[in-house]
Amino acid sequence: MSAFKKLFTDMINADGESSKLNKDLSKQMLKVFVKETQPYFLVSDSFFYVPAYFTQAALDEFKKKFANVELNDLNEKVILISSWSLELKRVDSNAVFTSYAGLEVRLIVNSFKPQLTEALHPTRWPTNLYRDNEFKQTI
Repeated sequence: MSAFKKLFTDMINADGESSKLNKDLSKQMLKVFVKETQPYFLVSDSFFYVPAYFTQAALDEFKKKFANVELNDLNEKVILISSWSLELKRVDSNAVFTSYAGLEVRLIVNSFKPQLTEALHPTRWPTNLYRDNEFKQTI
């Protein structure tokens, strides 16, 4: 089962209240494949992809610890997200392709590090979670 599908479905079912989610889940690290870095930073759990939204603190920490690596260099690499949260936002689904029916669950990245020596070659290409019929039904 897709980790993103479960997490995002739980967030929708909790009416966007992250306090209702299992506290142990948000403490788990997420190892993800970076599908693309431009124009959106999309990460995948090998089933689906979602956009990652980085806090300024996460970007500052990354630049400090990995001064020789640009964020765009992470395209098709693996990153380990050690601190994250979810937010439910109302958006214009005509303008935001990673949304459905005016809603987007956002993966907020507070801390991460690249796994530069680790290569991941997905056996299948991930698809947009917001195009999954079960997830759309949940929304």
